[in-house]
Amino acid sequence: MPLPRYHRLPADTRAAILGVARAHFARDGKEAASFNQIIAEANISKTSAYHYFDGKDDLFGEVVADAARRTLGALGPWTDVHAADELWEQLATGARRLRAQLREHPDDRAVLAEQQRVGGSQDEEGGGDDWVGQLVANGLRIGVIDPGPDALLVATATRGIFDVLDRWALDHPEASEQSVTEALTTLLARLWGAPPPG
Repeated sequence: MPLPRYHRLPADTRAAILGVARAHFARDGKEAASFNQIIAEANISKTSAYHYFDGKDDLFGEVVADAARRTLGALGPWTDVHAADELWEQLATGARRLRAQLREHPDDRAVLAEQQRVGGSQDEEGGGDDWVGQLVANGLRIGVIDPGPDALLVATATRGIFDVLDRWALDHPEASEQSVTEALTTLLARLWGAPPPG
């Protein structure tokens, strides 16, 4: 997590630092990227850099959190629906938005994929879990999701499917939008005991 002085920087300065760092991490990976080269290209001194970040790991974490925020922002909020076809459509629309965001921002895709490889959570603020939680709660309310044997277990398994498919999609940017969406809906329909979208 960045140090307090980083958060006091003007927004455009923070964005510039993260932009340089994102490009380096996307191109070179976390381990090969040079903290010294990043801060030099961002036009900040080494002394200043250590007032903003504890080091490269800290900077990488903020780059990942920033990419995740933008990506989740493209997803948009979950809006409660009243019928199964509306739920499946909103799910497919969300999947398309995510794929489009990552296709249009390949550095974000590369950084998020790198985070998956090196370990850790890319969703520190819970935005993705909140969206999935709202989806599951809505699906339970309208009867699309069978809550048995336990609603909490079904919700946790649903999050697991999203996590695994996210990892797979990040590592396979060549996969078509349709194939990712079909995989997601097929896996969820099986888990939920629901008929797949028609």
